[in-house]
Amino acid sequence: MTLPDDSFIEPRQLHAIRKQVEKALKAADAIGRYPTPVSDVMEAARISVSEEQVLDERFLKRARRKAKSGLKKALSKIIGLFDVVARLVYIDYTIIKVKQTFLKLHETAHAVLPWQRDIYGAIEDCEKTLDPDISEMFDREANVFASDVLFQLDDFTKQVADLPFSIKVPLKYSSKYGASVYATIRRYVSTNHRACAVIVIDPPIIKECNGFTANLRRVVTSTNFEMSFGVLRWPNQFTPNDQIGAMIPIGRKMSGTRSISLRDSNNTLHECIAEAFATPYHVFILVHYIKTLKKTTIFMQ
Repeated sequence: MTLPDDSFIEPRQLHAIRKQVEKALKAADAIGRYPTPVSDVMEAARISVSEEQVLDERFLKRARRKAKSGLKKALSKIIGLFDVVARLVYIDYTIIKVKQTFLKLHETAHAVLPWQRDIYGAIEDCEKTLDPDISEMFDREANVFASDVLFQLDDFTKQVADLPFSIKVPLKYSSKYGASVYATIRRYVSTNHRACAVIVIDPPIIKECNGFTANLRRVVTSTNFEMSFGVLRWPNQFTPNDQIGAMIPIGRKMSGTRSISLRDSNNTLHECIAEAFATPYHVFILVHYIKTLKKTTIFMQ
């Protein structure tokens, strides 16, 4: 069973978010500048970031007292706090840089989305609120805003549309836009005109005799993949004995391109090309259906 994705927003709401993204990018003169100038976007939105590492318990107690009933609490350890009245963001500088970048844009969304900015006096964020699995719409909207700003709406999609399909493309462009590998691979697949998917797997748990198990985290698919295969049932766990598990790199970052077979929702077998890339946090299996449908580039409206 795969998990929900924060990119799933009703079309009407998505259109409203993207209108605010466009306004934010234009106000900062950010389109076509790489990596995406997040500090300029925040400055144009009149939002400041504290340079101090202050998110300790004493600081948080003061912030909570100040916010009183207008506080949105985090679900786990706090890595970011937005003081709505002061328009000031506090972040945990011990988290990795690319996550700091996304966190800043997530907090910016709370300030600039008109239907969000007057709900709370202070907003706490944590790893869970930034995770694609978040179910709360308030944070889903902020994550979609952050991603659309980072990838400059359809700019990334247009730039990679005609490049040869490969895991190396999002790996290269992640640094260009200042995004994480995870976010860039998701964006690469979800907006791709080809029939493709990425299977996101948790790091393998090594067993005796060179075996391992690895749990499924999520599957992200393109529109054309869904049209070709329908809704697939993916296993919850992989091992070296199955074709997906056999691709998981052990002791290295990448596996070479391989041919795999997938059954569609009608139980028809189709040949696909797959390749893998591993980070300390996830394994990505990128799948491309060889009989890709006629090119129709998807740009979200």
